[in-house]
Amino acid sequence: MSPELSEDASPLNAPPPAPGGTKPRRRPGRHSIGASTGAAFFDTAPPDTAPPDTAPPDTAPPGARPIEPGPIEAHGLVPPSRWLTVLAFAMVVVPFGIILGRLVLAPGQHLYLPDDLALIDLHTRRALAWKQQLGVFDHNNWNHPGPSYFYLLSIAYRVFGAGARAMFIGATLINALAAVACVGVVRRRATPARALWAAGWVCVLASLMATVSPGSVTYSEGALGALVSPWNPTVVIFPLLLLILLCAAALDRSSVSLVGAVLVGSFVVQTNISCLPLVVALVGVTSAVWAVTLMADRWGRADRPSEESGGAYVPRRSGWRGWIWAGLGLVVLAAMWLPPTIQQLSNHPGNMTLVWRFFTAGHKGQSLAVALKAMAATYGVLLVGPSGIMSSYLGHSPYQHAASWAATAAALAVGAVVTVVGIRQRVRFAAAVGALSLVGAVTMVVAVTHVVGIVFGYLVIWAITVPVAALIGVGMVRPPTRSPGRTGLPVTAVPGVRIAACAVGVIVSAVLCVRVVALPALAAVSDPHVGALVSLVRPELARSASVFVGDAGAGTADTRLLDTEEFIGLVNRLDQLGYHPKVNAFWRVQFGPGYHATGKEDRRVELSTWTTDSTAQPGFLGRVGDVAVTVTTADGNTSPPATGSAQ
Repeated sequence: MSPELSEDASPLNAPPPAPGGTKPRRRPGRHSIGASTGAAFFDTAPPDTAPPDTAPPDTAPPGARPIEPGPIEAHGLVPPSRWLTVLAFAMVVVPFGIILGRLVLAPGQHLYLPDDLALIDLHTRRALAWKQQLGVFDHNNWNHPGPSYFYLLSIAYRVFGAGARAMFIGATLINALAAVACVGVVRRRATPARALWAAGWVCVLASLMATVSPGSVTYSEGALGALVSPWNPTVVIFPLLLLILLCAAALDRSSVSLVGAVLVGSFVVQTNISCLPLVVALVGVTSAVWAVTLMADRWGRADRPSEESGGAYVPRRSGWRGWIWAGLGLVVLAAMWLPPTIQQLSNHPGNMTLVWRFFTAGHKGQSLAVALKAMAATYGVLLVGPSGIMSSYLGHSPYQHAASWAATAAALAVGAVVTVVGIRQRVRFAAAVGALSLVGAVTMVVAVTHVVGIVFGYLVIWAITVPVAALIGVGMVRPPTRSPGRTGLPVTAVPGVRIAACAVGVIVSAVLCVRVVALPALAAVSDPHVGALVSLVRPELARSASVFVGDAGAGTADTRLLDTEEFIGLVNRLDQLGYHPKVNAFWRVQFGPGYHATGKEDRRVELSTWTTDSTAQPGFLGRVGDVAVTVTTADGNTSPPATGSAQ
């Protein structure tokens, strides 16, 4: 084991020499890379397998010259490691705190959600009553696998009340917790300076997600930006980055991290099945390598003498805390998959069967060239932002062609270099992050080749986490020392480098703060056409009456998609107000059980395409955009004024 000073090794912090001219030896801290014993949440390497940089932080290499404190050190301006840890977490917490503060203080009344946001709002209310069994609707007439996202959002609904504000608060909290957890995982496996590096890239990713896309087609894609949007294709981005880091920690002999990776992966797959190939690849590779490593540790190294015991054999601790956390994780995992399992067993065909039939039906996928171009466009988000892929079809020459391909080549090269250097330095966590980024790149290409139909940006935007993980991995390898005269002093302990790193971290976090302050107000998510539809219909309805709502193919060829979004928004708002609306069988998958019309409803609300003859239709109420609104009784007659209507 080659002795090397930790980044805390400074003459100002060093303990006095012990009698006999030697310094007292200190046990490796739990946060050192490959620490040897006893972390409460992460299992660690055996004592005799620690990588070279885990030497006692106060053991100087033979012949090293003492370092005289400079003017900055003498005045105490160099931040110690504990403050680097505080700064790393603060860089992430402060911007998200600003967002949450804005959302909490924003007025939540009279917000009318369209499209997918309306469906997410509706299903979250069902989760409040423990009735939601599946995930978000997919346009291929099946649902994403599970409802864990809705149940997480329902926590915010219980605290802040149901509605758009609580939904955005819940989605932002998920992103915030995942971002903080990313920094926490790195801090557990590495040093404070490396946690600061990871926090910087987390802030960069958050800044990209805070972009409000000018090319957004629907409200789901970016009224407030992906950082706070509850839309399921974007809400999985930070959890996916956390998944990669947890898998890397599991490859660094952390059993509990493996359980955490399975939990986070289950959440991601249940929320957005497009991520299934990446999750399966990451968790599969990690599980296999973890099992091989575990067997090698137990069979090949169990009887080796421990260095700390002076050569005597010391049995390895069983880690009962790890078993407790692992057991709790497995209980949560079973609870996550219980609702979709019940749905599968109680319906014929069940949702799992529909998903399986779709993906095994032999649909025509995409060529390798299309997949590579989609990959380049996604990786190019690091340089040109997300608007290029969220407002165009992928598979042709990517937006900002040269920059996208350059970003792709650089990300792949970084992943390969981090893997090789991590292996050579025996830093398992760094090597694992680099290797998993390469696995993610290959998996993304394979996933795109199986996309049916047009490759929309929202189907692959999740892959932006792969190059970000590779860039985080750069900071996990050990840099060279500053000069031959200071052999034992890592670069991160050099006063100038440490101060510069802190300054850059503050700047990156400040830029993110500016971005989140500049985000539009919460009212920007409200669709005025949905509000106008609700205002027309409500006076004609009574709470005691059952209501059927039909879209009747409203809209022209250019506006039919947007009119469909407004129809969904109307149904959601009426449901929120307590009218219990019903829809025809065509919309059964979108809205789920309990919303299928029986034909015996007291009122019929019809949205049809506006023409000059619309005013002559029975029950005509008015026009909203290019949609004519009518309300009649069940037999098609003009609806009399409602009694007891809720105003």
